[in-house]
Amino acid sequence: MSGPRSLHVAAAVLAVVLALAVVLAPVAGLPSVGTPASPSSSPAASTPSADPGTEREPRSPATVPSADLRDPVRPDRNTTAYLTLAADLETRRTGTATFDVGGAMAADNSATHSTYETTWLRAAFEAAGENRTQRRLVVERGADRIDTRIEALEDREARALEQYNEGVISTRTYLREVATIDRAARSLRESVDLLYTYSSAVGKPVTDRRIAAQKARLLPLVGPVRSRTAAAIRGDKPPTRVYVETSSQGVILATIDRGAFTQEYLREAYVPSARNPGGIDQFERSGDRLGAARQRAAELYPWAFDRGPTSAGSFTGEPFLFNAGVYSVQVGHPHGTSRTHDLLIFLDGATRDVFHEIQYKDLSAVPTVSAATNASQGINVSIDRTRTGGPMLVTVRNTTTGEPVQAQVLVDGDPVGVTDVDGQRWIIAPGPTVQVTAVSGERNVTTTVFSDGAPTG
Repeated sequence: MSGPRSLHVAAAVLAVVLALAVVLAPVAGLPSVGTPASPSSSPAASTPSADPGTEREPRSPATVPSADLRDPVRPDRNTTAYLTLAADLETRRTGTATFDVGGAMAADNSATHSTYETTWLRAAFEAAGENRTQRRLVVERGADRIDTRIEALEDREARALEQYNEGVISTRTYLREVATIDRAARSLRESVDLLYTYSSAVGKPVTDRRIAAQKARLLPLVGPVRSRTAAAIRGDKPPTRVYVETSSQGVILATIDRGAFTQEYLREAYVPSARNPGGIDQFERSGDRLGAARQRAAELYPWAFDRGPTSAGSFTGEPFLFNAGVYSVQVGHPHGTSRTHDLLIFLDGATRDVFHEIQYKDLSAVPTVSAATNASQGINVSIDRTRTGGPMLVTVRNTTTGEPVQAQVLVDGDPVGVTDVDGQRWIIAPGPTVQVTAVSGERNVTTTVFSDGAPTG
């Protein structure tokens, strides 16, 4: 009797917590976009899947991606190539994520909904005792619940992007949404891992392919920039400026993480039109799926592959993503941050294209081009750039002594921070043409920067 009783108690406690979170959310001014339903009223809780071996495909505007909606990975001179959005670019803005009580509560609430799935699955599996048939049913039902939860997060992500592109929500609100989705998706990953453990224990009533597909669907909903944004909203990190570039379907997020000893450039890109989960896996047909995926990645990112260690297929652990036609490739390189995955690439087996990419770069190693300089009122402002959406270094010095000058830096009139003890401030170029202003006391010097043009390096 202890199993079922503990299940009821756990469910009751969680129900109270969730009810309080839902009640408090409107008071805190949380966005109504994509608010998830209570776990107890989830459709997955009462409707089992007709075919537990079939995964649900990611939401997409088209079953087969249109070639004109995909843009190949763009090469860059003397550094890593990078994934770009399709030609239908809609926005290119910068926003600041800062401590936000309502945003923090929204993220906690959404994460709690995802955590509930792990709690429910564990309690229900244990309550089934040694009854193998009941345990298999629990696993199948758990897979359905996770699919429904992922689908809700995908819908919320798509709706937030649509509203942002239409100007319905601000950049700050959009960042709050993606941070909330990140928290929820990270929590849901634990549910997927537990599902695989339980499914393996009872003969795999849910296929490896379906669980791998769940992992693949969660991939673009999490990322280092989203996580850093969520930390700033919770107050765990200082305010963070985030570069946001969007198309009708895809999004690129970039920021600078300023540590005590290092500064890192973080970038994540997602192009859903490059993903065709219902297509034929071309890498699998090659006879050496991991080798073929690695070769394709090497063709797209030759600079990185020529300079660092690589690995393919092992990201996220079992069941590996390639079971669902998704191939991870990890690359370390000289401009990275000493991670084994300074460059993390995800290719779709059907399209052979990169649909998701994450990059970590050490700013002290990033190659730049001298872009502009202006000396006036006793101070000199110089700019070293990479490209739009990439890091740009502002240096302010005394024109006579060459000593560093502490100055407030503005980009297109928007304050972005103060130069450090070396008179420098790394920022992200928000557009092809940018006005950078340095203000020190009564002195005010402005220069115009063309962030694109001559290749980097």
